[in-house]
Amino acid sequence: MEYKALVFDFFGVLCSEVAPPWFHEHFPNRGHSLKDELMYPADRGEVSQENLFIQLAKLSGISAKEIEEDWIKRAAINTELLNFIKEFKSLYKLGILSNSMSPYFHTITEDLGLDEIFDEIIISSEIGHTKPEPEAYQAVLTRLNVLPSETLLIDDNTQYINGAGELGIDGYIFISNQDLQLDLKNEFKGSSSSRSVSPI
Repeated sequence: MEYKALVFDFFGVLCSEVAPPWFHEHFPNRGHSLKDELMYPADRGEVSQENLFIQLAKLSGISAKEIEEDWIKRAAINTELLNFIKEFKSLYKLGILSNSMSPYFHTITEDLGLDEIFDEIIISSEIGHTKPEPEAYQAVLTRLNVLPSETLLIDDNTQYINGAGELGIDGYIFISNQDLQLDLKNEFKGSSSSRSVSPI
């Protein structure tokens, strides 16, 4: 199958993870469950970014402003991969599908010129749905005007890859820049089933 669109996850692929390590650092015994409890409503746009940081401040004893500043500093952009993706601008439709709070996403990406690289950028809190909800994947398919079978999702989360697969979207589990660059240059067309998640 010839892909017409490449859709990239943001946190964990185009940028370092931010929320998971922060929760683990500040709540080592319940960081994962607490992250899910607090982040999913924020990522869906049901809770504002301001209110999320206020909640985190009450729980951690750190001011909301300090938490926001910390989260901004923790966002390390994968510039090597972004530069590589530019090479595919003429070959594929390019998209981002990210579970994120809109203000935070736009703050850390405002100087990256993502609109010049990607045809569509879908932020979960702006559409009210997060991966792996089917509506999130359908949003990017609709905006890119491609079929599921014409689309490859590049993500570091197996749950999100599996959710895409239920709609007929192929998934590639991101492990490292080198692996992805090699596979795309070799016109990788396989599924993610044989690949395992590993830190970058």
